[in-house]
Amino acid sequence: MQRVSTDLMNDDMQFWLRRKERDMASMETKMARQTKIENLRDDPLAAARAVRYDSVVSRLERFEKNAASAEDQYNVSESYVRQGLEIVQRVREIAVQGANGVYTPNDQKYMAAEVNQLLGELVTIGNSRGPDGTFLFSGDKSRTAPFRPITGNPPGAGAEALVGVQYLGTTGGPETEISEGSYMPLTMSGTEVFWAERQLAVSGRDARDWRATADSSVLVDGKSIDVKAGDNVYALAAKINSSGAAVKATIDPRTFSLGLETTTAHQMRIQDSSPGGAFSQLGLVAGAGAPGENWAPGARVTGGSIFDVVMRLRDSLNRGDILETGGQALAGIDSGLDNMNRRVAEIGSRSEQLQVVQGRLNREIPDTQKLLADESDIDLTKAITDYKMLEYAHRASLGFAGRLFPQTLLDFLR
Repeated sequence: MQRVSTDLMNDDMQFWLRRKERDMASMETKMARQTKIENLRDDPLAAARAVRYDSVVSRLERFEKNAASAEDQYNVSESYVRQGLEIVQRVREIAVQGANGVYTPNDQKYMAAEVNQLLGELVTIGNSRGPDGTFLFSGDKSRTAPFRPITGNPPGAGAEALVGVQYLGTTGGPETEISEGSYMPLTMSGTEVFWAERQLAVSGRDARDWRATADSSVLVDGKSIDVKAGDNVYALAAKINSSGAAVKATIDPRTFSLGLETTTAHQMRIQDSSPGGAFSQLGLVAGAGAPGENWAPGARVTGGSIFDVVMRLRDSLNRGDILETGGQALAGIDSGLDNMNRRVAEIGSRSEQLQVVQGRLNREIPDTQKLLADESDIDLTKAITDYKMLEYAHRASLGFAGRLFPQTLLDFLR
């Protein structure tokens, strides 16, 4: 026989009242947070899917911001490149006028003075900064001015002027992720945008008997190429050609020297990974100097930047050399114009790609957010109805307890 006491009835009623209050508090929390999953035990499968969907939404939103930032960067870069194009176009007009042969030597010196001023402005554009204060055309060295002007006294100028422009940046550049596993470069290096001619570097040494004495590696435009012990110059040339770098290696059939030529207009940057490597042994680079400035004394290097060809034009005008003005100087400027136009088109194509990516992200983000909402968002109408039912049951329980518990044993002992 089970003994039923007043305390047992009271404890039992308190237990169930506390459970109703707990359910009401949980429902209030869910409505306040607008989610139907307060704890993982509420729906473990839905909680797991919600976590995955939330992660996907966060990544997609990050990709969208990256794409928008990259497009803004391209717009700024394109504006500066177009300004450079206008300057180079004006320089070309002066070159055509200077090659006519109808101007006096003094007139040509006046033209040279204007070209010199335009050259300075072109260097300023090359050192342009973006809205965040970083340099646009310095590659990975975004805090370093990409072009360092070198002044001197060029022949016939009569005053100090630019005699060289050294590139201090890198060939690569920062990238941003615009979709899963897909990256887009944010900038172009100065050696790509402000280069006029394909660069050719030919060694001055006979390489027919050369063999690599130890395992090493060389760098060609930032790409590492392994050199194994015993490799000859033909094996090295084949590895360079298959490396993906925009450089073609050839062996001269007469002198058996190694030649490297860029496939697009840009500055070639080669170096050995360790002192005395393959390029040093073959007579292409010297032991010291930054890539692009480390050529060996015996190497023959041709092809220059847009600054070089503009300086070439200025000097030919100062000398009154009509043949040089209308020949190599004008040809170099035309090559530089073609390269800059190609870079503008490349920036435009990247902007178009970013717009396509942004359009796709604008569709993917709402779709994924809907999947997340289906798993985690609460149906507010149903939640209010359930809460009112819990509230009604709780009030009824309190009313029943209030009528029951005054009837204790003491009431019958009076």
